[in-house]
Amino acid sequence: MIDRFNHKEKQIILSILFMIAASFSFACGSILTKILGNSLLGDGVNPFQIAHARFFFSFIVLVLLSKFYKTEFKSNLIKIHVLRSCFGLLGISIWFTSILYIPISDATAINFLNPIFAMIFAVYFLREQIDLIRWSAALISLTGGLLLIRPSLDLTFNPIALLCLFGAIIMGLEIICIKFLTGKESIFKILFLNNFIASFVASIFLPLTFKLPSIYELFGLISIALFFLTGQFLFLNSMKRAEASLVMPFFYSTIVFVVFLDLIIFSLLPDVVSFIGASIIILGALIISFRELKIKI
Repeated sequence: MIDRFNHKEKQIILSILFMIAASFSFACGSILTKILGNSLLGDGVNPFQIAHARFFFSFIVLVLLSKFYKTEFKSNLIKIHVLRSCFGLLGISIWFTSILYIPISDATAINFLNPIFAMIFAVYFLREQIDLIRWSAALISLTGGLLLIRPSLDLTFNPIALLCLFGAIIMGLEIICIKFLTGKESIFKILFLNNFIASFVASIFLPLTFKLPSIYELFGLISIALFFLTGQFLFLNSMKRAEASLVMPFFYSTIVFVVFLDLIIFSLLPDVVSFIGASIIILGALIISFRELKIKI
């Protein structure tokens, strides 16, 4: 069936599949962050220490893998790499903190406003052309995400929610840096430099929050790094094959995965609002895919 599509359409399909797979990896890492931060595997781990581990252990894995990749790690875009890494470290630290203080579905939904910010930034920084259908579909997906926040969440008075919203803006800027880099650097180089720079910067501040983890917490920290590294790899492969404004709405599927992992691990049954929100998110993604692939229904 895939043969019916031309090369460009096949790249779009692959981009969408990579983005959905990346979303699942990030959801697993997020749930594990909640487990560690809520002292379920020990005395609890500070969210910044979790963020440091996420980059540090990823870098260790990439150092080992670098033996199989003959990649030149010198770059003429080192300032963009540093900027992207700082945005990523700050954004994920804010997200991990939010997960511990407000419901994970709410924190994830607010955080995933970042594709909307990325689409706006893409118009100005990447000169991407975004048509009305893409804007409409993205806003439909956003509506589903907002439903998962719940009407009781008041951004005006909830400082954690406002902090999470700021984190979404920061991660939207990171997405723009990623898209710029994927057009000029290899994926492995981007991953290697990002995790090296972020872990180096995080190590400077780590003594302020460090606590010796238990063996189970250490295993959890390493697992979080692996989940996010895998998600990063899939995410970059997705971004390399299509415009940011096309594939980013599919990143909303992370919210769906988080809701169902919450059910499996914490026995938190999604309510009607969760199911409606997830359905709206999927609807927005389908509209974009039908539009781009010109599927006749």
